[in-house]
Amino acid sequence: YIYTFTDNRVILTFNKIIAIPLLLSALNVNAQQQNITYNVIASPYTSDQSVVVVVDNTVWPLTSTLGIMYQGTAPIAQTEYHYAILESNQQVNTTEEFTRSPVSESTVNEFFNREKNSYQINSLPNVMTPLSSINRIQSDLHIDGQIPTIHIWGNTSAVSFLHEKQLEDVDVELNFTYIGLQEVQTFENVKVSLAGRSSRYVPKLSYGLKMKKKSDDNLFGYKNLKLRAFGMDPSYIRECVSYSTLKAAGLPASGFSYVRLFINNKPIGLYGLIETFQDPWVASQFAGGDKNYESGYLYQGVTAGDNPTIPVISNLDYYTNLSYYNAGEYKIKAGPSRKNDEDYTRLQSFTKFIQDANAETTIEEWGQQLDTDGFLRSMALENLLGFSDAYMTLSNNFYLYSDPKSSGQLVFFAADLDTTLGISLFEINLMLSGNYTEHPGFTFQPLTKKFFSYDAFTTPYQELLLNLTNSLVNPTIMNPFIDSVVTMITQDVKWDNALPKVGVFQMPPVVNETTDAADAFSLFPPGLRMSWTEEVPQTFESAVTGPSNSTTMESVKDFIAKKSQAIIAFYNN
Repeated sequence: YIYTFTDNRVILTFNKIIAIPLLLSALNVNAQQQNITYNVIASPYTSDQSVVVVVDNTVWPLTSTLGIMYQGTAPIAQTEYHYAILESNQQVNTTEEFTRSPVSESTVNEFFNREKNSYQINSLPNVMTPLSSINRIQSDLHIDGQIPTIHIWGNTSAVSFLHEKQLEDVDVELNFTYIGLQEVQTFENVKVSLAGRSSRYVPKLSYGLKMKKKSDDNLFGYKNLKLRAFGMDPSYIRECVSYSTLKAAGLPASGFSYVRLFINNKPIGLYGLIETFQDPWVASQFAGGDKNYESGYLYQGVTAGDNPTIPVISNLDYYTNLSYYNAGEYKIKAGPSRKNDEDYTRLQSFTKFIQDANAETTIEEWGQQLDTDGFLRSMALENLLGFSDAYMTLSNNFYLYSDPKSSGQLVFFAADLDTTLGISLFEINLMLSGNYTEHPGFTFQPLTKKFFSYDAFTTPYQELLLNLTNSLVNPTIMNPFIDSVVTMITQDVKWDNALPKVGVFQMPPVVNETTDAADAFSLFPPGLRMSWTEEVPQTFESAVTGPSNSTTMESVKDFIAKKSQAIIAFYNN
C-alpha cells in the first residue's frame, strides 16, 4: 500500500484504488470524534521523510517542532494507533513494531518505536538514615521508570570542532532541549564540553552541560549536568546501581537517570544523567537549594594533574609546602575562592592531622575533622561494590566538603562509578575478597591506614560490612532492582549499539615498561593490573548476568553474588 494525502490527512490506498466505502465510514466516525494531539520524538533518516500517526488505519501528518519532536491533531483511536516514517512518495520507510492502545487525552511525549512510556522500577530500600549534613532539594530531575530525551542543538561547526578535539579541554556554546513525558524545557547559550578523562579514549563520548552562571536557568534545580556514555561499561547499569546504593546508604551522591541523547537532530545514544559536583550543587545537596548559601570548600581528588611537574598524588599525604596541593592532583569545585594556594589550607590542615594522629588522638578529635560515620559508610561501599578507581585504590574520584554548618568538618563522598561491580583496574580476586584488609589500598593509603588503626573505627566498620551485605548488597535485594532497570533499557541498549559513534578510538598514553612503570606503580597499592590483553568482549546480557568467561572481570550479578558470599563466609569463620 501507499499513503495518499487528502486535505490535512492521509488515507490508505490499496493497489492504487481508493477504498471509498471505508473512507466514507472513516469520515462519518471522525466527524463524531474529538481530536487530540499526538506527540512523538522521532529522527527520520533524511530531510524529505515525514512522520505520521496512523489512527485506526487512517494516517495523519505530524509537524516537526524542536527538530526531533513531531506533533499533530487527529481523532481519538477506537482500536489502536501507531507512528510511522514515510518517504517523500508516501511509501512507508519504517513503522512501529507494535500498536498502541487508545488514549482519551493528548498523548505524552512518546518515543518512536518504544512500546512503553514508563516502567515500574523495584527501588532499593533506604537502609540507613541520611547523614545529618545532607539537605537535598526535592527535584524531578531523576524520575524512576522514565527515559527523557535531551537534544543538543546549534552551530554545526561548533559541534564538529568539539568532537575533533576529543582529547582537549574545550567547550562550545550550544543550546539544549529537555523533553520529558510532560515537560519540555529549552536552554540557550549553554557551555557544552567533553567530560571525563579515560572516557575520552573511546568512540562514544561523554558530555558536560553548563548553564549560564548569572541566569535563572536550571533544569529542575540543577545548572550543571553530565551525560555519561557507558563507553567502557557494556552492562549500562553499573553507575545506576552504584549511585542508587550510595543513596540507599544515606550518603551524599548525585541522583542517576537515563536519557536519550540527540545532537542536531541525529541520535547519539543512551546516556546516564548525573549532577556535576560544583557550585551551585553544594547548596542543592547540603542547604536545600538556598540561593544565599555560602558554601565551604569542595575539594576533588583526581589522582594527578595533567603533565604534573611535582610528583604528588591526591592520596591525602601531608606536605609542608602549601603549593603542592595546588599542583593539579586536587581541584576546588566550590568555595569562597578557587585559585590561590591559600584556598587549600583546610585540606592541608586535615592531611597534617592524619599524619600526626596517634594512639592519644581521641575519637572526638577525629570527629571534629571528619564525618566519621559517613567515611565508614563510604569505605564500606568502596569495598562491597568493588570501586576500583576510588580513594583506596587509585586516590581518585572522591570529594571532601568542608561543611560550614559543622565548623568545617569534612564530608567524604565518591563519584564516577563506572569501574565498579566487576569491572576492575585491580586483580579481581582482591576485589572479591571477604577479608576487608585485602581490599586494595585499605592498609596503604594515608587516611584509611591511620583511621582504621583505631579499634573504635575498625569494629563498627566490620559490623557495617556485614550489615550492608545482609540488608542491601546481595542478590535477593539487588537483582529485582537490576532486572527492572534492564527491562526498561533493553530496547534502548540495542538502539545505542546500532548507532554510529561521533568519536574515534584513541590510544591511551603508555608508560615506559621499565623505570617509568615502576615509579608510577609504586604510588599505588599492590594488585594494580599491568596487562589488559586478556580482556574478553562482553555483550549486554553477559555483562549484566554472566557468565563473563573472563579471569579479569565479573558480570554485575555475579560480582554481587560472589562478594556477598565472601563477606558472609569470612565472618562465619
